[in-house]
Amino acid sequence: MTDHLVVSPCSTPTLPMEDALQRYAALGYRKFEVFTSWAASAVALDQDPAVYRAMGDHHGIVFSSMHLPPVDERDVNATLVRAVEATRFARKLGATRVLFKASSRATYIAAAPRYLDAIDGLGVVPVLQNHHGTPLSTVADFREVLVGIDDPRMQTLLEVGQFVRAGERWEDGFELLSTRSTIGLVHFRDMKNGREVPFGEGELDLRHMFGCLKAIGYGGEFVVEMEVEGANVEQTLRWLGEARVYSERLLKEVGYV
Repeated sequence: MTDHLVVSPCSTPTLPMEDALQRYAALGYRKFEVFTSWAASAVALDQDPAVYRAMGDHHGIVFSSMHLPPVDERDVNATLVRAVEATRFARKLGATRVLFKASSRATYIAAAPRYLDAIDGLGVVPVLQNHHGTPLSTVADFREVLVGIDDPRMQTLLEVGQFVRAGERWEDGFELLSTRSTIGLVHFRDMKNGREVPFGEGELDLRHMFGCLKAIGYGGEFVVEMEVEGANVEQTLRWLGEARVYSERLLKEVGYV
């Protein structure tokens, strides 16, 4: 079993944290990406992080990355403080990657220097994530923000499926991120005709994706996402288990161990 795979609760957003950890551990996952909103497993930032760490320890799962609350252009100061506090929380959870978010591309560019200075030395790497329907949807969006921030402390997240959903080629996103930044995290899923499908049933050459990342020396984690429209929790969990086995085979084929 490879240590490179992480499971995202976006796959089963109705499962509370305890249930999600239990079910994912039974599927062979040992790493978990944390949400701070939306999903039923989202952590409460006013809670003691030790409570969640104990929960993860009980199920043999570590928290590897965490989504931060966004910096909002309507109140940059307060929401920036919140993002910094959340980053400290993530570190106490054991996470080494945090997903930095903002309400607009201009806010990303304006807030990033203050955020990066505030978390310097914490031992957490912030990454920028593309997601269809957000200010960072397309390759052009990403390029604008990377040029505007222009700071190597801010790394990036290659979000393969979300580039495809936005009508983009993930290969173009990879080319930009691998040349303009350091890729610090990868999210992936399989797609067909712009929609999510179980791994191995889609059009994405995931083996090629892994190979491209291996070729540039990427040694980080790959977050498995499974959001097949119309699927219930039990079906999704079955597919997540199959996705782990499928992805581990491809990772080994391209040289990840």
